[in-house]
Amino acid sequence: MSSSRLSVVIVASTAGSVMNEVLKNDFFRGLVQAVVVDRECPALEKAQAHGLRTESFIEDDNGRFCDRLLGFLRAEEIDYVFSYYTRFYTKRLRDAYQDRIVNFHPSLLPAFKGMDGFGDNVAYHARFVGNTVEFIDQAMDEGKIIMQTACPLDTNVPLHEVRHRLFVQQCKALLQVARWLSEGRISVDGRKVMIANATFDEGLFSPALDFIDAIELAPAIPSLEAFST
Repeated sequence: MSSSRLSVVIVASTAGSVMNEVLKNDFFRGLVQAVVVDRECPALEKAQAHGLRTESFIEDDNGRFCDRLLGFLRAEEIDYVFSYYTRFYTKRLRDAYQDRIVNFHPSLLPAFKGMDGFGDNVAYHARFVGNTVEFIDQAMDEGKIIMQTACPLDTNVPLHEVRHRLFVQQCKALLQVARWLSEGRISVDGRKVMIANATFDEGLFSPALDFIDAIELAPAIPSLEAFST
């Protein structure tokens, strides 16, 4: 990684709602060097509204997209990728950025992998929904877990309210993990991810939040948009 301030690229194929909310934070906004998309998607316009550099690598072939992305990351000396990409990166890219591609998945992995983790979780009538932040490894949704959040699935509460609670957790988790990375507190030993001086005394976030901006983050997002990540 570069010796200067941490540099991050966001790769998105999605609506970009979590990204959009967390980019309102000055600390996180200062880390993001660019947003890269693989298709026309709302994340592109949201990134541009924040004044960020954007790149569109629109390729039908996943391999060509990943080759272009890897070339860009190397040329710009990017430290970490924060990923909302809906396909799986090639082995070449995964190897080149081992333990440096951070993925955000809306379930408590390894449960409910795939494109609709939240919906599958609800359909199974599990008692908790959740969110996993992981370093992408060699199989989709089987990465090295950095952090997880949990939210009770109360069937007496409207589903859009549960979705919004989980959305808030996603925003907080993204901001917290970015802070840990910037402080050099995250290390990896095999499949084990360690966060220096982390605590585990918070019921809904493991490890517990310790960045004040993440703790106090209170997104004012309409509930119907809540899970459009």
